[in-house]
Formats: sequence, C-alpha cells, structure tokens
Amino acid sequence: MDQITVRSRARVPAITCGSSATSSRLDRHLSVLAGPAVPQREAAEATSLMLELTTRDKTHERSDRGARVRRVSLFAPLRRLRRSLFGGR
Repeated sequence: MDQITVRSRARVPAITCGSSATSSRLDRHLSVLAGPAVPQREAAEATSLMLELTTRDKTHERSDRGARVRRVSLFAPLRRLRRSLFGGR
C-alpha cells in the first residue's frame, strides 16, 4: 500500500498583537496564505532561473537613454506594496 506524503507548510513566526485570540486568528490566516512548502529541487531551479533572468549583460554597452527605456524593474510591485502597507516615503 502506497503512503501518501503531504508537504509541510512553511513556518511563519507567531504574531503578538492584542489578545491571544487575535494572534491565533492571524496565524491561521497567514498559514493559509503561505501554502505548501516547495521541494528543495524546485526551489533551486527557481533560484537559478531568477538569477539567469536578472543578470545584467556586461558585454553589451548601452546609452543612458536606451538603458532607461529598456530597463524593467522587477521590484516595482514590491515598492508599490510597501507604499500601500507602510505609507509614503
């Protein structure tokens, strides 16, 4: 009989705010958002893919104007999220 393996969830540090009921409710919500843990092999493949995508081409010279137009910031969504969560600058 084959055994079913269930992936464990990523560990999220406990949140202490207000009462313990509020903290445990937040912990439950965050554990649902975290999703199942990713196997190490898949994480390594994803990391190498991100490195490949984000490395800069050192041999190709660009003008200042062209570099600004073609550059895509991968951190723009994170900046937007940070501003919405923590306010302006």
